[in-house]
Amino acid sequence: MTESNNIGLMDKDKLLNIFDYLNERLKENQLQLELTIYGGSIMTMVYDNRPATKDIDCVFSETNAKLLENILTLTKFTFNLSDGWINEEIKEPLKSILKEDKETYKIYSNLKILKPQAEQLLAMKLLAARPEPAKDFVDAYILCKDLNITTKEELLNVFSNYIPLTLIGERQMMFIKYLGEDLGYDWE
Repeated sequence: MTESNNIGLMDKDKLLNIFDYLNERLKENQLQLELTIYGGSIMTMVYDNRPATKDIDCVFSETNAKLLENILTLTKFTFNLSDGWINEEIKEPLKSILKEDKETYKIYSNLKILKPQAEQLLAMKLLAARPEPAKDFVDAYILCKDLNITTKEELLNVFSNYIPLTLIGERQMMFIKYLGEDLGYDWE
């Protein structure tokens, strides 16, 4: 595994080309795959707030693991991607999720791409609350604007629909406070 800062960035067009390519390889191998994407890849493709993402945070449906691994290796080579371009580490924070509200993002012949609804994505960003250079803060800001969240209560209601409130710690509390300030509200 290389350092994350060595991973090449993928913009919206490159991500879509990668998904097209994956679909073609799946079709050749008569495989169907459901892929749920999270994080930066959603913010890059759906919200257009990022020029690019360094990896695709995702979870794969059950499939032929060996064939899929070969397809991912081919994809990495073809698009000159660095190690870590597919990131399944999202599985760990998903263990804290009370429910998943997924919706279809794009359907190909052999590949179906799902994404969490904006509310779930916001809850996950609040739980992560990573400092810069992670983009959690900017993403949470955009999602609050998109969802028209103006009060701390609304924000905590969204959070508690997906993640137990008991997981809010000091880091999340400060994150929410500063998020409110940046949005122009006092969320003390």
